[in-house]
Amino acid sequence: MTANAISRTNHKKIQPGRVMLYVVLLLGVVVTLFPFIWMVLCSFKSNVEVIQIPPSFLPKQWVADGYIRAWERDIVTPYLNTIIVAVSITFFQLATASMAAYAFARLRFPGRNVLFLVVLSMMMVPQNMTMIPKFHIVRALGGYDKLIGIIMPNFISINVTFFIRQNFLSFPSELEDAAKIDGCSHLRIFLRILLPLSTSILTAMGIMVLLWAWNDLLWPTIIVTKETNRTLSMFIALCKGQYVTDYGFLMAASSLAIIPMIIVYGIFQKAFVSSITMSGIKG
Repeated sequence: MTANAISRTNHKKIQPGRVMLYVVLLLGVVVTLFPFIWMVLCSFKSNVEVIQIPPSFLPKQWVADGYIRAWERDIVTPYLNTIIVAVSITFFQLATASMAAYAFARLRFPGRNVLFLVVLSMMMVPQNMTMIPKFHIVRALGGYDKLIGIIMPNFISINVTFFIRQNFLSFPSELEDAAKIDGCSHLRIFLRILLPLSTSILTAMGIMVLLWAWNDLLWPTIIVTKETNRTLSMFIALCKGQYVTDYGFLMAASSLAIIPMIIVYGIFQKAFVSSITMSGIKG
């Protein structure tokens, strides 16, 4: 192949539309990541430098006072409380939602569709309207001012149940028929066949539930008052004072709070993207 032919081939590969697409996507990445980068950089600035006008992008003097104050104010306890709450909520919601989804998708019983519509109708009720009833129920059950009180109302999620049910409906009935011929019960079909085939959707739902439970502030603030039972979101919210805000401490605590979610997404990102891709194909 001559040099001119190679040049023409390379020229054909460079498409202006694709270049513009990459430029737009790159700008989107920069816009998305800029607040996080700014937060991390501000965590290494002094309070005077954070609020100065005009602001400086890089710290003029790198200091770790915010992280030191976060350690001195015992950020470890809220961290551990949040891990316990978020992992427990994620586990219980995936377990209960997947079982309910299997019942609504694969079992045949009278009133199944009507019952499912009743369950779906609960999605239309604003969560703020259920706060007072949930508070009285949790307090009556002895969960007030305890970590279990944060977890109890979140044992099951209607949204997660709906999405897992839709995934179970996509499997052909021949799988169940073959399993029943081999003598499998509904429990074995659920555990040995459907759950292994639903790894992607379970991972995606797990990441979304974990992220929500990790950042939830409203319900923990209502049900918990003890300092030893506070979650990380409550700890960060209390960083802001009524008259003065310690921005270095606030940015340092926020930077530490996002690390576990970045690690979780980095580990499970392939399954998360795969679930989105497959749902788009099925839709």
